[in-house]
Amino acid sequence: MSINKNLIIIILYFILVALHLTASWNQTAAHVIPDEVSYLAQAKYFSGKDSHPDTVKFLKQESSFSDRDILPDTKNWHYYHFGYPILVSPIYWLTDSPSTAYKGIMIFNSFLLSSLFLVIFTWIKEIKKTDFYTAISISFIVSIYPAYIIQSHIGWAENALIPGFALCCLLLTYHLKTHSIKSILLFAFATGLQYTIHPRGLASALAAILFLIGLMLVDKDRWPHSILGLCIIFGIIISTKLIADEIASLMNTHTQNNTVIKNFFSILEFEFFTAIIGNLLYLTLSTLGLFLLGISEALKQIVLQIRKRIKNVLSNEYTGSLIYVLIASSFTFGLSIIFLGRNEAWHETSKSLDFFLYGRYNETFLSVFITLGLLWLCDSEQLLQKHSAIFKAAFWLLATICLLYFLYLLDYQYLRSIHSSGLFPWYFVSTIIESRYNNAIIFFAPLLWTWLTLQLFLENTRKGLITAAVYFLLLDISLIIYINPNLQVLSG
Repeated sequence: MSINKNLIIIILYFILVALHLTASWNQTAAHVIPDEVSYLAQAKYFSGKDSHPDTVKFLKQESSFSDRDILPDTKNWHYYHFGYPILVSPIYWLTDSPSTAYKGIMIFNSFLLSSLFLVIFTWIKEIKKTDFYTAISISFIVSIYPAYIIQSHIGWAENALIPGFALCCLLLTYHLKTHSIKSILLFAFATGLQYTIHPRGLASALAAILFLIGLMLVDKDRWPHSILGLCIIFGIIISTKLIADEIASLMNTHTQNNTVIKNFFSILEFEFFTAIIGNLLYLTLSTLGLFLLGISEALKQIVLQIRKRIKNVLSNEYTGSLIYVLIASSFTFGLSIIFLGRNEAWHETSKSLDFFLYGRYNETFLSVFITLGLLWLCDSEQLLQKHSAIFKAAFWLLATICLLYFLYLLDYQYLRSIHSSGLFPWYFVSTIIESRYNNAIIFFAPLLWTWLTLQLFLENTRKGLITAAVYFLLLDISLIIYINPNLQVLSG
């Protein structure tokens, strides 16, 4: 790669870092509870600066809470895994000032989450014969997706989970291409450590286990490496569970593992199915339809490979990684809805839109589908014009679903910026309008921009890419303006 191209990559990476830093510029203390407090109390403990991961002591030291007579009750808080705290713990070695340490964590988050850009770019070059400027444009657009910009201003696991999932996909592609011990070690450690970072990372680890077992069944030559990978993943899962239970007990908190089991039978309730529709709608509208196009691209590639040779569908570096992504994202999607299945504070009491349009948990895997959707639209052999009738029919079907869902949620009013960032700016606009039907903006504003973007892709690929980038940047700017002035203590 030429020096000029490398320079472009470096410049775009630091533009992303700067955008992330702008979002957290005015922050000096944790403000999302209980999540941040749990993570950062552990980080300080791991650094050796505290002898105990005490959340109450940590709260008293934070400027957000230090002047309060009554602190939040930490008795029934969930425990959050120790992977992210270990990553940021060295920052506490550098300073004794809580505010300076928090600033350091925000800087670390900015560099870490911006690495998604490099991972996606590398993956595109591995799976597609795409020109440099198309690949770099797609990677940048994926990285400025609104939820990814806003996450870096919070000290929690999303900053590692999001690039981590894309990295798992890239490392699996490498393994399927190289068949080396080094590649299986990297893939196994990456997928296992997703669980160490957060409990819902278990979906990535389980998907890897199923994939490696499937690979062993179709290709006997893969047995040694696959067994090695399985042993590593199981070892990380078991050791993470044991360590997490110990630390949770030490912090007098309880793990989240039983929540999914307790809520499992919510799948029999009507709200579970409406939540599925709502979460899919969120992923579709917040990405200008790229999520659905990404799924279509993944399924198309898998079907094409099956037609060529079904045995190679798992061992092929492109389709194999896509199958892994589909399994992992399906697990994440289902577990997320079950986890939130009986959150009465959101669903019954506050009538919050979050329960139905919750994006944060699923945005872990969304970067890959946005990438695939843009690759589909940029494919010169796709001949988008031939599919225009299908696009129009799909658009009107989507519009009808939006209308019905909007009417169903007419009495639900509240949406949080940290949970549903991709639609929050439209929700904020809707609150300005005094009308019972103001929530229509949340659904139909992004829907109209989706239509505009697809129409411009029909005319010219470059126009479509610019339109998508402008849309994400506008939402980024509005979110940054919203969170910067006077941050209040938010309930996570």
